[in-house]
Amino acid sequence: MEERYLNLLKTWCDRLLDFQIDGVERLDGAILCPACMTIHGRCQDLIYPLLCLADRTGEERYLTAARRLFVWGGSLVCDDGSFYNDAQSSWNGITVFAAIVLCESLEQHGHLLDEETREAFECRMKAAGHWIYENLTMDFVTNINYHATTAAAMALLGNYEDREDYRERAREMAASCLKHITADGLFYGEGKPMEAVSRRGCRPVDIGYNVEESLPALLQYARAMKDEEALIRVKEVLLHHLEFMLPDGGWDNSFGTRNFKWTYWGSRTSEGCQTAYGVWGSEEPVFAEAAYRNLCLYEACTTRDGLLAGGPDYERFGEAACVHHAFCHSKALAAALDAGIGSWEREQLPSEKAQALQYYPTIDTYKVAQGDWLATVTGYDVEYCKGGHATGGTLSLLWNKGWGPVIAAGMTDYSLYEAHNMQQVQRKHMHRSLVPRLEWKNESAVYAQCYDDEAQVTAEPLNAEEPGVRMRVRGCLRDIRHQEPPVSMPYQITFQFTPEGVKIRIQMEQPGKPVHFLLPLIAPHSALCMEEPMRLGWRKGGETVVLQTTNPVHAAAPVFNLVGGFEAWECEIPLDKDGRLECSVCCSALPEGRSKIK
Repeated sequence: MEERYLNLLKTWCDRLLDFQIDGVERLDGAILCPACMTIHGRCQDLIYPLLCLADRTGEERYLTAARRLFVWGGSLVCDDGSFYNDAQSSWNGITVFAAIVLCESLEQHGHLLDEETREAFECRMKAAGHWIYENLTMDFVTNINYHATTAAAMALLGNYEDREDYRERAREMAASCLKHITADGLFYGEGKPMEAVSRRGCRPVDIGYNVEESLPALLQYARAMKDEEALIRVKEVLLHHLEFMLPDGGWDNSFGTRNFKWTYWGSRTSEGCQTAYGVWGSEEPVFAEAAYRNLCLYEACTTRDGLLAGGPDYERFGEAACVHHAFCHSKALAAALDAGIGSWEREQLPSEKAQALQYYPTIDTYKVAQGDWLATVTGYDVEYCKGGHATGGTLSLLWNKGWGPVIAAGMTDYSLYEAHNMQQVQRKHMHRSLVPRLEWKNESAVYAQCYDDEAQVTAEPLNAEEPGVRMRVRGCLRDIRHQEPPVSMPYQITFQFTPEGVKIRIQMEQPGKPVHFLLPLIAPHSALCMEEPMRLGWRKGGETVVLQTTNPVHAAAPVFNLVGGFEAWECEIPLDKDGRLECSVCCSALPEGRSKIK
């Protein structure tokens, strides 16, 4: 396992160094991103992974690259000690990450540095620490991931500089963060304001940021400060969050407040769940198992030329990989290596032994487990940005053991909410939402189920005569501003989950308008193997996903979305004249004589 971690870290870093700029004034040493055609300011976070590699391999080139990156990083350091996020961004909260990187580099691999370089590292780190202490308090208005990482930064720097005022600030920040744990085991605060409570009583939660940034930072704090009480709390929350890890190592963030940065293996610009789960070793086998599954997904999403792509299908679709993923997540691999990769007894993940139905009031979301199927249905109504995650009782995730993700809803409407941290797509006509939804358009707006923040969702397990889980959704189509059309358009949807798959029944209460059900099913664009008016099939390996409908499919178009990073087929199915539709999704063998390869 240690060799696999090291090989992947080396693969990513070697490719990143292909983009290290050489000999250009003020740019020398920076990493150029071929996907975004810019320099991401946080590329200086790669200093720590490069020093880790230099230590383990003995190769001077990694040490040289780290020094050059450090020198370039000075171009984003301000006179008050803070760091700019990018040359075009005034956001300087990321100073916490820079300080942690410098401290970890000095603590773990400082013996590689000559005296002059070491002093330069310490000088920049101490100036950053002073700025953090003066500015990043619990009153600093931002998402809670910055408060958690401040606790880590103050703990690490407090120990390094032997400053009790820093350590006391670390305790304050951590204690405040640990008050943001809900009764259902979730960590909240990824919202503005982070204390927000929605009409449904929901809190701002983002699984990606929690497992890749906030909880790892609180773990760093707890270990640096030897805070056993905090360590126990963080451990409990990490275990609860594992309920959202899928068996293939992906994370279900289909409903998260910041799911515009969802990458299936985590989140675009955070640091990776390895820092939370991968550092426990044999002490917590299920955590080691989670880290291993996630590592396997990293490997599967690494492009042939060596970069971590933003999802499983980026390379197949022809999208370039942003370097941000590799340099941020390299830090997590380096942290796991420095902590030591031991052996452990193989474990099932919580999702592999989940109860049939689990409800999370904090996010008004249900998780379902039936046979080889896992599903998520959400009515979550905390809004981080317009066109963000779906609500309205949307089936936001459907996962099958043999196929993998079948449905994975990202943003309802893609936009560059964090322009420096997101990508553009050139084939715009194929870049469509992966959110399943009822939809009706008029000349002025689109009205859809996924915008309905007042929908009512109920669920019940069925009996032995009718096994499975039934969920009912009642709501009204709304636009992106959550407004109804001039004449209300109420709907009812019933999901029935069984070990065979899912059946969906739809009824518009006032039929008459041309309402469609849009159902994007994740499958390679080369996978369509059966196309009939009311039956479609896709084959991948030895598995086949089949869509069966009562109404003819109007169109099935190959699509892709950067959020999640999946190729899919968007199936557009009109409701009949009575406003009805029934359809099912299952994994099934195709009948003889009805298959055609396209």
